[in-house]
Amino acid sequence: MHPSLSLYLHIPFCRHRCAYCDFNTYTGLSDLQTAYAEALSAEIRQVSGTVRRPVHTIFFGGGTPSLMSPADMQTILSTVYERFDVAANAEVSMEANPNTITRPYLDAMRALGINRLSFGVQSVVPSELALLERQHDFQTVVDAVATARAAGFDNFNIDLIYGVPGQTLTSWQQSVEAILDFRPKHFSLYCLTIEEGTPMARWLHTGTMPAPDPDLAADQFELARNLLGAAGYDHYEISNWSQPGYECQHNLTYWRNGDYLGLGAGAHGHADGIRYAVVRQPRSYIKRIAAGGGNYPLSSAVAQSTVLDRESKISDTVITQLRLLNEGLDNTLFEAQFAVSPREAFGETLLELLDWGLLQERDNRLLLTKKGEFLSNQVFYRLL
Repeated sequence: MHPSLSLYLHIPFCRHRCAYCDFNTYTGLSDLQTAYAEALSAEIRQVSGTVRRPVHTIFFGGGTPSLMSPADMQTILSTVYERFDVAANAEVSMEANPNTITRPYLDAMRALGINRLSFGVQSVVPSELALLERQHDFQTVVDAVATARAAGFDNFNIDLIYGVPGQTLTSWQQSVEAILDFRPKHFSLYCLTIEEGTPMARWLHTGTMPAPDPDLAADQFELARNLLGAAGYDHYEISNWSQPGYECQHNLTYWRNGDYLGLGAGAHGHADGIRYAVVRQPRSYIKRIAAGGGNYPLSSAVAQSTVLDRESKISDTVITQLRLLNEGLDNTLFEAQFAVSPREAFGETLLELLDWGLLQERDNRLLLTKKGEFLSNQVFYRLL
């Protein structure tokens, strides 16, 4: 019996690259979209082989997947359903920018089986949207949410960003409360990281933009945690909150260190004890897929792959599962998998993290404390 997989399908096309974006996205390549959809379908056929493996989640990320035409999306999804045994209750998600959707488009996506949306909102404050170079305003978000609900999409996520230069505790509260009024099923709140090669990194280096304030970001995180908790949302992962029963099943595969196939230009995957990355450039991706070859889980477009050794598997298991604030790391399952307990595997480092109040043990599980949630990167660094 094969384990159930998650499928991540990367759509690299964007109308505009935002100032903070370090994802594998490209503007000005819309003429490639149909050829890309056909290549993605061919990659699905390559890695699926002759076995119809079970799949429980499908996630279209980007880039801006909502720029793909219904016909191109149908090309991709029909191949998925042809080559995999997709669960009847599978979570099928698509990222969308608020200014890229219409009612007819969402009706078409619903008919194709997409049942969950993720809106990249980031802020409701005009000055912050301008700094981030987002291409929508708050009214566009209001309209997008109404359109999504009218098309039958009640299950949607909204992304917000905190730690933005110039953002205050008050303006952050304004964004959180404005989105709370929509009562989305799911929130993803991310602290801004400024990556090299982005416009924001250049602005920071030239002094035209102040550096983010980590202390203010910590206060913003705490404020959001309190506001969402009071509104009945479960803080189930470091950056994610949901109404009960609406946790993102796709991302839970990542955080439980499960198997998932990453398909499309720049996608990353983890399956059959292998971590891998697909070539990033869309034209190169299309050419490499056309050359043929590949076998589960690696297609002919894979640029890099690593067979995980025992030490890597231990680190990956601990760091992904500690992100889950309710589940954490099950000591018994860890020992059954690796024939060593977490205390034996991490020794003094684990004892220090417990002593410092960054980790706790409860019901034979290791979990981050409230203090450890915001300092999680330092916890993970220590465990690595």
